[in-house]
Formats: sequence, C-alpha cells, structure tokens
Amino acid sequence: MKKYLKYFGIVYIIFFIILIAAGSSYISHLPVFTQEKLQIDTLIFPKDTAFSQAELPLIKGTVSPPVDVFKLSNSTPGLVEKGKGLYSTNCASCHGEQGRGDGVAGAMMNPKPRNFTSLEGWTNGPKFTQIYITLQEGIVKRGMASYANLPPEDRIALIHYIHETFTKNYPKNTDDELKELDKTYSLIQGAKLPNQIPVALAKEKILADKSAFDRRIDSIVSSVKNNKTDSGAVIFRSISNNLTRSITVLVLDSSWYNNEKSLVDIFISNPVQNGYKVRSYSLSQKELSLLQSYLRNLFSSIR
Repeated sequence: MKKYLKYFGIVYIIFFIILIAAGSSYISHLPVFTQEKLQIDTLIFPKDTAFSQAELPLIKGTVSPPVDVFKLSNSTPGLVEKGKGLYSTNCASCHGEQGRGDGVAGAMMNPKPRNFTSLEGWTNGPKFTQIYITLQEGIVKRGMASYANLPPEDRIALIHYIHETFTKNYPKNTDDELKELDKTYSLIQGAKLPNQIPVALAKEKILADKSAFDRRIDSIVSSVKNNKTDSGAVIFRSISNNLTRSITVLVLDSSWYNNEKSLVDIFISNPVQNGYKVRSYSLSQKELSLLQSYLRNLFSSIR
C-alpha cells in the first residue's frame, strides 16, 4: 500500500506542474485571444448605427407663416407627398415604414411607438386636430418627442400622409374642433417657432447656469461662516443646521427680502428640510430685524 502511495504522490506532483504550465501559457497568450475575439465580434456584429442621431443645428426661433387650418385640413396629393418625405425623415425610425410601430429605433422603447394601422388606445386621439396636438406638444410618458420645431404646414402634411397611408378609417373633425385648434395655436395668425440648439450646447448652458448658481451659494455660505463679528451672521449660524441648505432656500425664495414675516414663514415651513433649528421660531423682533438686514446686504453684495 505504501508503495502505491509513493507513486500517487509522484503523479500528483507531475499533474500540479502540468496545471501550472498550462495556466502560464494561457495567461501569456491572453492578449492574442482577446484581440482575436474582438476582431471576430466586430466582423459578426458590426457597429449598430440605428440609434445614432445627428446633432441638431442651431436655429433661431421665428414666426411661421400663417396657415389656413380649415383649408389645409382637407387632404391633397401634394400635402400627402410632402408628408411622405417628412415621415421617412422624422417618424419611420420609431413607427416603422409601414406605420406599425416596429421601427428599429423603437425596438427598445416601452411602451412601443404608436401603431398607425390601429385606431385603438391613442393617448390624444387619432383625429386631425388630436394628432396635431401630439406633434406640437409631444407625449412625455410615452417617449413621444415634440415636433414644435417643424412649421405647422409640415405637421399638417405629416398628418395627411398618416391618414391616407396606413388606414382609411380615421375619424373626421368638426368645424368647432378646427376652430379650437386654431385658437389654441394661433395658426391663421402665424405661430412662433422656438429656438433650436444642439443638445451638447444645451447641456453646456445648463451646466454653466448650475455652476454659477453653486458658486454663489458657496460664496454666501463661506461669508456667513467666516464672519465672526456681525450680529446677523452670528444669529444665522445659531439657527441653521445646514448652512448650504438654508442659504439655498433663501436664494430660491426671495419673498423674505422685503418682508420679515416671509422670512419667519421660511423658518417655520419644513424647518428640517430647509436646514433650520427650532430656535429660529423664537427670534426676538430685534434679532429678526438684524438678521434680515444682514442677509439683504450679503445677498446684494454676492451676485
């Protein structure tokens, strides 16, 4: 038995050496394996550009030409043809070329894009006026973007293409509904188109505004912390649990600036959320006046 155990020990050592060698070889060739896999993946699964979207150009808002909604609510071959091109450019990627809500870009959307071949389950409704409202305002909860950047006549052409192409059973509008649409969006007088800016530029502006806001908050907080002599600063520190939160509330609600009562209302309204202590409820009239005067001067000096 001992004899066999001796051989077993030798075999175990040899197996262990082989295992280490194989592992070392695999690790040394790992970059090659990885590179080959990446190349194969690239060949089999080319980059999906279906969801890529060109950046919006910078366009200054204008007043669109007046449109006679009563006249243009009647379909014409010219409007349908114009709508076809607009649909292909703006809608087909989500709603599909056949209008069934099965476009490539809409595959991952939940809920799915509208199926134009069915008249069931519309959020705003399938009438001419109702689709116009959807194109004008969008439907946030369904992921439907607003197309207010398109001129009214283009949106009308889109509607006629949808009505004439995917099903012939779309319900008609009454004159009163058309009048209400014109009244809501001033179509006959001419509608104002909003400014359009690239997404990247919009993000930069939002971040810049936020950065300026944050810098002002930080400056005011720093001033309150470092002012050891002004009675107003001392009082404010004594009633605040969180200077940043307390200052932010005052920056966002300037009603206190000329009204001591409004300042007290801020103290007693959601005090914990606004960063104030219970002591803020019991300031004397003199302390309140000193505090308001101090804060007014401080906020005026830091813009």
